[in-house]
Amino acid sequence: MDFLDNYGIKEKALSVAFEHFCNYCIFSHKYPESYAADSMFYQSVHTGKGGDYAVDGILIVINDTPVTTLEQAKELIAEQTRFSAKFVFVQAKTSSTFDSGDMLKVGHGVKSFFTDKEICANQEVLEFKSIADYVFENSIKFVENPSCHIYYITTGKWTNDRFLTQLIEQEQKGIEELNYFSEVSYIPIDALHLQTIYKEVNNSITRQVVIPKIVAFPEVDGVLQAYLGLITFGEYIKLITDDADDLMQGIFYDNVRGYLGENPVNKEIIATVEDPEKYVQFPILNNGITIVTRTMNSSGDKFKLADYQIVNGCQTSHVLYKCRDKIGRDMMIPIKIINTISPELVNSVIRSTNRQTQVLDEAFESLKEFHKQLQEYYETYNGENRLYYERRAHEFDNEKRLKRYNVITLPVQLQAYMSMFMEEPHSMHRYYGELLRANKSKVFQNDHQLIAYYTSAKTLNCIEKALNNGVIDMKWRHYRYHILLIVQTLIRKMNNIKSVPHQPNSKDMGYLCKLILEIIDNDNHFKTVSIQSVDLLKKTLAGRKHTERLNGPERTRDFTTALLSNIDSITLVSGKKSQKFFENIEV
Repeated sequence: MDFLDNYGIKEKALSVAFEHFCNYCIFSHKYPESYAADSMFYQSVHTGKGGDYAVDGILIVINDTPVTTLEQAKELIAEQTRFSAKFVFVQAKTSSTFDSGDMLKVGHGVKSFFTDKEICANQEVLEFKSIADYVFENSIKFVENPSCHIYYITTGKWTNDRFLTQLIEQEQKGIEELNYFSEVSYIPIDALHLQTIYKEVNNSITRQVVIPKIVAFPEVDGVLQAYLGLITFGEYIKLITDDADDLMQGIFYDNVRGYLGENPVNKEIIATVEDPEKYVQFPILNNGITIVTRTMNSSGDKFKLADYQIVNGCQTSHVLYKCRDKIGRDMMIPIKIINTISPELVNSVIRSTNRQTQVLDEAFESLKEFHKQLQEYYETYNGENRLYYERRAHEFDNEKRLKRYNVITLPVQLQAYMSMFMEEPHSMHRYYGELLRANKSKVFQNDHQLIAYYTSAKTLNCIEKALNNGVIDMKWRHYRYHILLIVQTLIRKMNNIKSVPHQPNSKDMGYLCKLILEIIDNDNHFKTVSIQSVDLLKKTLAGRKHTERLNGPERTRDFTTALLSNIDSITLVSGKKSQKFFENIEV
């Protein structure tokens, strides 16, 4: 499968590979940034093993942010007075039939997931269960009750069989009767529908609409074309929905503020558009929609947009979609369309159009000058396995020559740097926005050595490839940030460098990074240091009670301290030539 190759996933079992693929299609289709913050995300959401409650994948989204740990959920909920939540479950079958027994098991499994106080399940399901319980413990802060979506996928053809349709309705009703959710859906996906979803996830979106009232902007540097006008709701809905009439979340990933639910402002919008007397006032009362598109062709009042993003108007679009059956198709909506290929202009538009209400700092982080410089630094490296820094989400989606496993996103960059050079691998289960805010004066500073960021990302990339290829057993994936720290510490110790340079902008930091890159660029040396890293992990874990994911030792500072102490206790042969670094290591 293209997906497996693109993400560097090596999976021998066809059924498991299909589960990963289905999870990717559904989760990325609904939440395009799902796979961006963690290169091993596909493992975190995969539950298809013993004790899986009849589901192969679970995604929990809080305030439009996918979470895979309880700590992430706590941080996201704590920072907001109100929050929204969504639960998504996937069951994937390689069989060509929709099996009624399996479909019943999925419905029962999902219901039990929420109602059972204690469950006997695998570690991934247990983690998601702890998140779900915490979400409902904080129900007083709900914007509205969470939504629950189930997808049952096979390689066959869905024929709207009456018996199966009634079965789905029955299971859906059973979950609705829990009164936990504002919305419940149970959706069968066949091979053709799955193929359509995959194409939508991986290809730029193209739509043609009629805009009857529109004027062109004067010529502006960096802008190919720009228009300001009014579009009818009947035409606008074409821009935000797919062939299945679902809202396309992917067109909002450049909008720094996700949908905030029915807050006071959005309730006012609902009241206006649903009132047959007031909806004509909508273009006067609403700030409108701003769309940035890479390609635009026009002929009269017909406009064809390709590869476009709604950079302002996420709230309005979600409300309009939610009320679509109650809105007159002739209702007018203010719209601004900017046709540009300039990333800097796009950043300026995003920043200027998203200052009306509070936006979290991490939403604007990628717009800083540092990330432009870091992206340019990445481009100084060549070769088949070179890395690409994606400072803006999905920036390289249309670069088909690139493999996603060689693309480093901002969250991954932050995690790699903090683990390797700030000795914080135990903090990587936290929400990255909280990590960024807590360390904003220590990371991504303009005077920092760019090579340090590249080195940490390159090393993490090598470790994750080793996990995917079986060089390092996949069970150690939860400790990959610790392996980053071990690699840095071993190489520093072998070169008689007592500590990580205190100044990230110093020549000493640059020198240490060059030593690390020399090792990881040599396959034999990297394999050796990987083996030594796992041995050190085993030694440090010996005698500890829990080694599982849930509340595991990898999440404690105490474990990191013990790990560093064990590294200090080993005997190393010093040498300045890389070929001598790993001779006669005694652990």
